[in-house]
Amino acid sequence: NLDAKLRRRVREEIRELQLSLGLTVAYVTHDQEEALAVSDRIIVMSNARVAQIGAPRELYEAPVSCFVADFVGAANLIPAEVDKADGELASVRIGPCHLKLAHRGIGPGKAYVAIRPYRVSIGPPCCGNGELEGHVSKVAYVGDHLEYGVRISVPAVELIAIVPEPMQAFAKGAKVAVKIYPNSAVLVPADQT
Repeated sequence: NLDAKLRRRVREEIRELQLSLGLTVAYVTHDQEEALAVSDRIIVMSNARVAQIGAPRELYEAPVSCFVADFVGAANLIPAEVDKADGELASVRIGPCHLKLAHRGIGPGKAYVAIRPYRVSIGPPCCGNGELEGHVSKVAYVGDHLEYGVRISVPAVELIAIVPEPMQAFAKGAKVAVKIYPNSAVLVPADQT
């Protein structure tokens, strides 16, 4: 097993070699970061079936299922309700929070909102302007950022939030407001977990 710096260097060399020789390479890995870094296209498999095929950015930013969202990088999966879809947007409810998200073919009913940990916005408790109430369940200092576990009550889910050098750090047990911005989240179907 290679250390992180050497692994990054080897990954870069593999990509350079592939590009310089103009080779088509099938690279099998369970390291999602490595797959994103060296690939033009990725096939995500689940139970011997293709779950999604696409460019790295497409799989990361527009996963077609909860499985792909969680497998390709870390994702918070929040139960939601799609009230209606108009044009390209859906009216989505997460507890007291209402969002307009691209519906991506998902009709009214149960769904999930996938949001990457570094896109979760937390702050001091507010006056309820579309925020979810939560409390900090874990705090980890990881050098250039803090990782928070945030338990929200409606719906009852624990989110992971990665916050780079926060202006205000929160202690374990602190009450916080979680804000989900539409450009930070993606709707995924409930039936393809």
